[in-house]
Amino acid sequence: MASHYEDEAEVENIKRWWKENWKSLTAGLVIGIGAIGGYEGYRRYQISHAEHASQIYEDLKAAVTAKKSDEAVALGDKLIADFAKTPYATGAALRLAQQGVEQGKLDDAAKRLQWVADNSKDDGLRDLATLRLARVLWQQKKTEDALKLTEGEHGAYTALFSELRGDIKLSAGDRAAARAAYEAAVKASDASANTGELQRKLDELADVVAS
Repeated sequence: MASHYEDEAEVENIKRWWKENWKSLTAGLVIGIGAIGGYEGYRRYQISHAEHASQIYEDLKAAVTAKKSDEAVALGDKLIADFAKTPYATGAALRLAQQGVEQGKLDDAAKRLQWVADNSKDDGLRDLATLRLARVLWQQKKTEDALKLTEGEHGAYTALFSELRGDIKLSAGDRAAARAAYEAAVKASDASANTGELQRKLDELADVVAS
């Protein structure tokens, strides 16, 4: 299940995407100004389009909360099909992936997360989806595939990727590699972050020389 921190990050990524892109989206629509009646028509259409997507997304969240799984899937699929270029589509895919994990439908969860990783224009959302995908793959015993996703830099999520890599290595019995990954996670963590649990994991490997 996603942490509170990750849910907040998802919401903030959506807000930031809209703030950074609404002008360019409107400007892009002006190219077809003659097709639907001028700039004001395009502006109204874009606002209406975004409001429609936003309402569907709110309905999806309500359906998930009410555990109306089929309704949530239908709403999410509509967002992905009709509003794929908006952050609401990626937000919907993340919600449906979380629902899939909770229901034990890991293949569906992995498919949703892969879609976000492949289609989101936002670095933060792609990293969030990739992190969750690595966790799902690990649950599916696809250890090597999961480890590949933890490699490299992942912006604000780098520490979480390193910690997950440590967890996977530790579960495989590679304590030295786990310690090295946890040390990398501590190094990448924000000074204000709560690293207590991570430090506990590292302390439990105090007798190990990192590889």
